[in-house]
Amino acid sequence: MKALIERQIYSPSVVLPMVALMELMVSHDFNLSQVGAIVATRGARAALHRSRGLFHGAHRAHAAVAL
Repeated sequence: MKALIERQIYSPSVVLPMVALMELMVSHDFNLSQVGAIVATRGARAALHRSRGLFHGAHRAHAAVAL
């Protein structure tokens, strides 16, 4: 059980976002409203970027079929 917990906690997919969040909180003096706004903005930007990528990928696939 201990090994399972250690594997899950020490995996990069868990540790790296935690470190990034801690760095963000320290840089904004632990102001949770600012940190929340920044995290929400980054999430919205990532979602927009992903949706644009999906849209352009589908558009390219449709154009290739039309040829």
